[in-house]
Amino acid sequence: MRFPPFDDQGTLTTIELEALRSLHAAYMTARYEWQSAVAVWDRLYTARDLADLRATEQPPFRYYEEAVEEIASDASDYERHTALLTWRYAASAAVLGITVLERVARAKPSLTASTVEELCQEPTLGRLRDALSVSAADFLPDRERSFRDERKEMAERWADLRDGVDTAIGIVVGIADDEGAAYPRTREEAAGCLMTEHSPSYTDPVYQGILEPLLVVAEEVPYGISRIIKAR
Repeated sequence: MRFPPFDDQGTLTTIELEALRSLHAAYMTARYEWQSAVAVWDRLYTARDLADLRATEQPPFRYYEEAVEEIASDASDYERHTALLTWRYAASAAVLGITVLERVARAKPSLTASTVEELCQEPTLGRLRDALSVSAADFLPDRERSFRDERKEMAERWADLRDGVDTAIGIVVGIADDEGAAYPRTREEAAGCLMTEHSPSYTDPVYQGILEPLLVVAEEVPYGISRIIKAR
């Protein structure tokens, strides 16, 4: 999805707009790389199945199997790396966007440069969960001749993602417990953790099932801001 044009910038400051636009470009670029990496990994997974089948036949040379295994390992690492990059920028875009949307809707003062800079950093899981608790759907103006309850659909999407993030917080605690780590030991501590630092490569991705929904939220928030501005 393209970033909305904001021909009428309205109450957005330049720094708010440019930060949102830059984060959008960042997570879209990372997203495309991640999706490409997933396609490569899926193809190599099939190749590994073939290599395993050949191994049972005890071929005299195993260069094919060695090549597939080495490439697959690198592909897996790259898939995880690009997924976490996508999460980092999409989560930042979502939290910043939700903050700006609420500010514009409630006619609050513009965010300071330091606040914008802070919100551009990867949010903790707890901060993202809290941002998703904002009733952003209630701020959106009605569309003419709409046969869908957009507000209800948006609220349900956000609630599902919020629950998913809350589940991820519990998974982070479970990983730490399995490792015998001293931190985090509670859900409260895990809420203060970053996804990029607590989704180790030897576990199933903590972001599994919630990265795509996060991208949907990150993409729709700037359009919500634009709609609120145009309705004024």
